[in-house]
Amino acid sequence: MWPFGRTKVSVGRRRRRLVIGVILGLATALAGVGFRGVLFDGNFGVVEASRVYRAAQPSSNLPRLIQELRLASILNLRGGSDADAWYASEVRETRERGVAFYDLPMSATRRPLRRELLTLLDLFERCPYPLLIHCKSGSDRTGLVSGLYLLYVRGESPEQALRAFSLFHGHVALGGTERLHEPFNEYETWLNARHLTHTPGRFREWVEHEYRADDPVAKVEPLPQGPRKRR
Repeated sequence: MWPFGRTKVSVGRRRRRLVIGVILGLATALAGVGFRGVLFDGNFGVVEASRVYRAAQPSSNLPRLIQELRLASILNLRGGSDADAWYASEVRETRERGVAFYDLPMSATRRPLRRELLTLLDLFERCPYPLLIHCKSGSDRTGLVSGLYLLYVRGESPEQALRAFSLFHGHVALGGTERLHEPFNEYETWLNARHLTHTPGRFREWVEHEYRADDPVAKVEPLPQGPRKRR
């Protein structure tokens, strides 16, 4: 019986190891697919075909993106100044090619302010399209703004819009980046508690009057075009 018992146990162990190995292999492959876009493709993605795109900081490929996508606007979320070569280059390229440049520095690890959310919703209503959204890596802040576009312009549910925060684009909800999810989660909770369905207008009203933020309700000025130094 002992030899048989040991054989049975060893077979069971081999099967468990095989299952664990397959799971780890699949996880590694999926992570590789996700981060491949981050590392090798400029983390480029389509939010809405022919209308809104997302990416990491465009560098030497910016002229090609402008031409091939026929971009009319670019939204920079990472800040920067003329002292930064990438910033000066982006401002120059957009000016020379007649592309609207919008500059709204945001944090990747802080809860969004009410003013920031309302400024973005206003921008969606009046910026020329197609629009390219980018931060530094295209993972966190770009995910936030892409999700807001899907929620407010496309009318997708908060749960659907949250998919803009994706491992495929390198987003990992740790170290503070999970705070960017809070507007979507809290709005969904608010809707469910009142048995309401989502509408873009309802979301804007919620941001204006219900969203918990450090800044008070105030009139939001439209985000002007151009680099911040000229404001």
